[in-house]
Amino acid sequence: MKQLALEGVEGRRRKRRPRGAPRLGRPPRPERVGMLPHVARPEHVEGHPVHVSMKRVRLGPNLRAQRVHLAIVEQIARAVKRGVKVVHYSIQEDHLHLMVEGASKQDLARGLKLLFSRIAFAVNRVARRHGSLFRERHHRRALTTPTEVRNALVYILFNARKHALADGSYRAAFFRFLDDKSSAPWFEGWHASFAPYPRIIERAREHWPGKAPIHPPTTWLAAKGWQRAGGPLRFDALPRLQH
Repeated sequence: MKQLALEGVEGRRRKRRPRGAPRLGRPPRPERVGMLPHVARPEHVEGHPVHVSMKRVRLGPNLRAQRVHLAIVEQIARAVKRGVKVVHYSIQEDHLHLMVEGASKQDLARGLKLLFSRIAFAVNRVARRHGSLFRERHHRRALTTPTEVRNALVYILFNARKHALADGSYRAAFFRFLDDKSSAPWFEGWHASFAPYPRIIERAREHWPGKAPIHPPTTWLAAKGWQRAGGPLRFDALPRLQH
Protein backbone atom coordinates (compact mmCIF):
# COMPACT_ATOMS: atom_id res chain seq x y z
CA MET A 1 0.00 0.00 0.00
CA LYS A 2 2.84 2.34 0.86
CA GLN A 3 4.52 1.50 -2.42
CA LEU A 4 1.34 2.40 -4.37
CA ALA A 5 1.10 5.76 -2.57
CA LEU A 6 4.69 6.60 -3.48
CA GLU A 7 4.04 5.66 -7.10
CA GLY A 8 1.06 8.04 -7.12
CA VAL A 9 3.22 10.91 -5.86
CA GLU A 10 5.87 10.12 -8.45
CA GLY A 11 3.28 10.19 -11.21
CA ARG A 12 2.18 13.70 -10.20
CA ARG A 13 5.66 15.18 -10.38
CA ARG A 14 5.96 17.90 -13.02
CA LYS A 15 8.10 17.00 -15.96
CA ARG A 16 11.14 19.13 -16.53
CA ARG A 17 10.85 21.60 -19.41
CA PRO A 18 13.30 20.75 -22.21
CA ARG A 19 15.98 23.36 -22.79
CA GLY A 20 14.73 26.00 -25.23
CA ALA A 21 11.07 24.98 -24.97
CA PRO A 22 8.49 27.75 -24.41
CA ARG A 23 7.44 28.40 -20.84
CA LEU A 24 4.02 27.35 -19.62
CA GLY A 25 1.31 29.85 -18.83
CA ARG A 26 -1.17 32.00 -20.66
CA PRO A 27 0.24 33.51 -23.86
CA PRO A 28 0.07 37.30 -24.25
CA ARG A 29 -3.12 38.76 -25.70
CA PRO A 30 -2.78 39.47 -29.44
CA GLU A 31 -3.24 43.21 -28.94
CA ARG A 32 -0.30 43.28 -26.50
CA VAL A 33 2.18 41.66 -28.86
CA GLY A 34 4.69 44.26 -29.96
CA MET A 35 3.66 46.80 -27.33
CA LEU A 36 6.27 49.00 -25.75
CA PRO A 37 7.65 47.85 -22.38
CA HIS A 38 6.81 49.87 -19.29
CA VAL A 39 10.19 51.43 -18.65
CA ALA A 40 10.77 54.83 -17.10
CA ARG A 41 10.80 57.62 -19.66
CA PRO A 42 13.84 59.89 -19.78
CA GLU A 43 13.73 63.39 -18.36
CA HIS A 44 12.40 66.06 -20.71
CA VAL A 45 14.32 69.19 -21.71
CA GLU A 46 11.98 72.14 -22.25
CA GLY A 47 13.81 73.35 -25.34
CA HIS A 48 13.47 70.02 -27.16
CA PRO A 49 10.29 69.28 -29.10
CA VAL A 50 9.15 65.66 -28.99
CA HIS A 51 7.95 63.33 -31.75
CA VAL A 52 5.11 61.18 -30.39
CA SER A 53 3.47 58.26 -32.16
CA MET A 54 0.47 56.34 -30.87
CA LYS A 55 -0.94 53.16 -32.39
CA ARG A 56 -4.59 52.23 -32.51
CA VAL A 57 -5.72 48.81 -31.29
CA ARG A 58 -5.85 46.12 -33.95
CA LEU A 59 -9.62 46.13 -34.54
CA GLY A 60 -10.24 49.85 -34.14
CA PRO A 61 -11.83 52.20 -36.68
CA ASN A 62 -10.05 53.84 -39.59
CA LEU A 63 -8.72 57.07 -38.08
CA ARG A 64 -8.70 58.75 -41.50
CA ALA A 65 -12.44 58.25 -42.01
CA GLN A 66 -13.92 61.72 -42.33
CA ARG A 67 -16.05 61.85 -39.17
CA VAL A 68 -13.34 60.15 -37.11
CA HIS A 69 -10.63 62.45 -38.44
CA LEU A 70 -12.68 65.56 -37.65
CA ALA A 71 -13.35 64.27 -34.13
CA ILE A 72 -9.60 63.86 -33.60
CA VAL A 73 -8.78 67.33 -34.93
CA GLU A 74 -11.48 68.85 -32.74
CA GLN A 75 -9.90 67.27 -29.66
CA ILE A 76 -6.44 68.45 -30.71
CA ALA A 77 -7.79 72.00 -31.07
CA ARG A 78 -9.51 71.82 -27.66
CA ALA A 79 -6.36 70.48 -26.02
CA VAL A 80 -4.37 73.34 -27.57
CA LYS A 81 -6.82 75.81 -26.01
CA ARG A 82 -6.13 74.14 -22.65
CA GLY A 83 -2.41 74.70 -23.10
CA VAL A 84 -1.26 71.40 -24.64
CA LYS A 85 1.36 72.43 -27.19
CA VAL A 86 0.61 70.24 -30.20
CA VAL A 87 2.78 71.87 -32.85
CA HIS A 88 2.03 69.44 -35.70
CA TYR A 89 0.07 66.24 -36.27
CA SER A 90 -0.59 63.54 -38.85
CA ILE A 91 -3.54 61.13 -38.73
CA GLN A 92 -3.08 57.78 -40.47
CA GLU A 93 -5.43 54.80 -40.68
CA ASP A 94 -4.14 53.09 -37.55
CA HIS A 95 -1.80 55.54 -35.84
CA LEU A 96 -1.12 59.18 -35.02
CA HIS A 97 2.04 61.25 -35.21
CA LEU A 98 2.44 64.42 -33.15
CA MET A 99 5.13 66.99 -32.58
CA VAL A 100 4.59 68.44 -29.11
CA GLU A 101 6.34 70.74 -26.68
CA GLY A 102 6.23 70.81 -22.89
CA ALA A 103 7.76 72.64 -19.96
CA SER A 104 8.67 69.44 -18.11
CA LYS A 105 8.34 65.66 -18.20
CA GLN A 106 5.25 65.90 -15.99
CA ASP A 107 3.70 68.66 -18.09
CA LEU A 108 4.23 66.62 -21.24
CA ALA A 109 2.79 63.47 -19.67
CA ARG A 110 -0.31 65.26 -18.36
CA GLY A 111 -0.96 66.93 -21.69
CA LEU A 112 -0.64 63.73 -23.70
CA LYS A 113 -2.77 61.75 -21.25
CA LEU A 114 -5.51 64.38 -21.51
CA LEU A 115 -5.28 64.49 -25.29
CA PHE A 116 -5.35 60.74 -25.91
CA SER A 117 -8.18 60.14 -23.45
CA ARG A 118 -10.31 62.87 -25.06
CA ILE A 119 -9.54 61.55 -28.55
CA ALA A 120 -10.49 58.01 -27.53
CA PHE A 121 -13.80 59.17 -26.06
CA ALA A 122 -14.65 61.30 -29.11
CA VAL A 123 -13.73 58.61 -31.64
CA ASN A 124 -15.67 55.93 -29.78
CA ARG A 125 -18.69 58.21 -29.80
CA VAL A 126 -18.68 58.89 -33.56
CA ALA A 127 -17.69 55.30 -34.40
CA ARG A 128 -20.36 53.90 -32.04
CA ARG A 129 -17.97 51.57 -30.32
CA HIS A 130 -16.78 50.81 -26.79
CA GLY A 131 -13.47 49.84 -25.27
CA SER A 132 -9.89 50.92 -25.70
CA LEU A 133 -8.92 52.82 -28.83
CA PHE A 134 -5.17 53.10 -28.33
CA ARG A 135 -2.50 50.74 -27.15
CA GLU A 136 -1.33 51.43 -23.64
CA ARG A 137 1.99 53.11 -24.42
CA HIS A 138 2.89 55.76 -26.94
CA HIS A 139 6.35 56.08 -28.44
CA ARG A 140 8.16 59.30 -27.62
CA ARG A 141 11.44 60.61 -29.03
CA ALA A 142 13.10 63.89 -28.08
CA LEU A 143 14.30 66.00 -31.00
CA THR A 144 17.54 67.60 -29.90
CA THR A 145 19.12 68.98 -33.10
CA PRO A 146 17.97 71.03 -36.11
CA THR A 147 18.42 67.98 -38.34
CA GLU A 148 16.24 65.79 -36.12
CA VAL A 149 13.47 68.39 -36.06
CA ARG A 150 13.64 68.92 -39.81
CA ASN A 151 13.46 65.17 -40.48
CA ALA A 152 10.52 64.86 -38.09
CA LEU A 153 8.69 67.70 -39.84
CA VAL A 154 9.08 66.01 -43.21
CA TYR A 155 8.04 62.68 -41.73
CA ILE A 156 4.92 64.06 -40.02
CA LEU A 157 3.71 66.51 -42.66
CA PHE A 158 4.25 64.07 -45.53
CA ASN A 159 3.41 60.84 -43.74
CA ALA A 160 0.52 60.09 -46.12
CA ARG A 161 2.99 60.43 -49.00
CA LYS A 162 5.29 57.94 -47.27
CA HIS A 163 2.49 55.37 -47.00
CA ALA A 164 1.40 55.95 -50.60
CA LEU A 165 4.94 55.27 -51.78
CA ALA A 166 5.23 52.19 -49.58
CA ASP A 167 1.98 50.85 -51.11
CA GLY A 168 3.18 51.55 -54.66
CA SER A 169 0.65 54.36 -55.22
CA TYR A 170 3.18 56.65 -56.87
CA ARG A 171 0.58 58.82 -58.57
CA ALA A 172 -1.12 59.49 -55.24
CA ALA A 173 2.20 60.42 -53.67
CA PHE A 174 3.31 63.04 -56.18
CA PHE A 175 2.59 66.05 -55.52
CA ARG A 176 -0.76 67.62 -56.16
CA PHE A 177 -2.21 67.77 -52.68
CA LEU A 178 -1.54 68.57 -49.06
CA ASP A 179 -2.76 65.93 -46.67
CA ASP A 180 -5.85 67.42 -45.03
CA LYS A 181 -5.54 64.76 -42.32
CA SER A 182 -2.40 66.52 -41.09
CA SER A 183 -1.30 69.98 -40.00
CA ALA A 184 0.49 70.55 -43.33
CA PRO A 185 -2.18 73.05 -44.51
CA TRP A 186 -1.13 75.37 -41.65
CA PHE A 187 2.62 74.92 -41.98
CA GLU A 188 4.41 78.23 -42.59
CA GLY A 189 7.97 77.14 -43.28
CA TRP A 190 7.73 76.49 -47.03
CA HIS A 191 10.53 77.34 -49.43
CA ALA A 192 9.48 80.44 -51.40
CA SER A 193 10.23 78.79 -54.76
CA PHE A 194 8.88 75.32 -53.88
CA ALA A 195 5.72 76.02 -51.87
CA PRO A 196 2.28 74.51 -52.56
CA TYR A 197 -0.03 76.66 -54.66
CA PRO A 198 -2.50 78.75 -52.65
CA ARG A 199 -5.45 76.81 -54.11
CA ILE A 200 -3.91 73.56 -52.79
CA ILE A 201 -3.67 75.06 -49.31
CA GLU A 202 -7.24 76.39 -49.48
CA ARG A 203 -8.58 73.01 -50.59
CA ALA A 204 -6.78 71.24 -47.74
CA ARG A 205 -8.28 73.66 -45.19
CA GLU A 206 -11.88 73.24 -46.34
CA HIS A 207 -12.71 70.67 -43.66
CA TRP A 208 -11.37 72.90 -40.87
CA PRO A 209 -11.93 76.57 -41.74
CA GLY A 210 -10.88 79.31 -39.39
CA LYS A 211 -8.14 79.22 -36.80
CA ALA A 212 -5.46 76.56 -37.08
CA PRO A 213 -6.01 73.63 -34.68
CA ILE A 214 -2.34 73.60 -33.63
CA HIS A 215 -0.15 75.56 -31.22
CA PRO A 216 2.52 77.89 -32.65
CA PRO A 217 5.98 76.49 -31.88
CA THR A 218 7.65 78.08 -28.88
CA THR A 219 10.99 76.27 -28.84
CA TRP A 220 13.81 77.65 -30.96
CA LEU A 221 14.31 74.27 -32.64
CA ALA A 222 10.69 73.90 -33.75
CA ALA A 223 10.18 77.58 -34.62
CA LYS A 224 13.23 78.29 -36.75
CA GLY A 225 16.26 76.31 -35.63
CA TRP A 226 15.36 73.40 -37.92
CA GLN A 227 16.00 75.61 -40.96
CA ARG A 228 19.73 75.54 -40.16
CA ALA A 229 19.67 71.93 -41.37
CA GLY A 230 18.75 72.79 -44.96
CA GLY A 231 16.56 75.86 -45.11
CA PRO A 232 12.78 75.98 -45.59
CA LEU A 233 10.90 72.85 -46.63
CA ARG A 234 10.15 72.07 -50.25
CA PHE A 235 6.69 70.85 -51.17
CA ASP A 236 8.26 67.92 -53.04
CA ALA A 237 10.11 66.63 -49.96
CA LEU A 238 10.09 62.89 -49.40
CA PRO A 239 10.16 61.23 -45.98
CA ARG A 240 12.20 58.12 -45.45
CA LEU A 241 10.18 54.94 -45.93
CA GLN A 242 11.71 53.56 -42.73
CA HIS A 243 11.80 55.72 -39.63
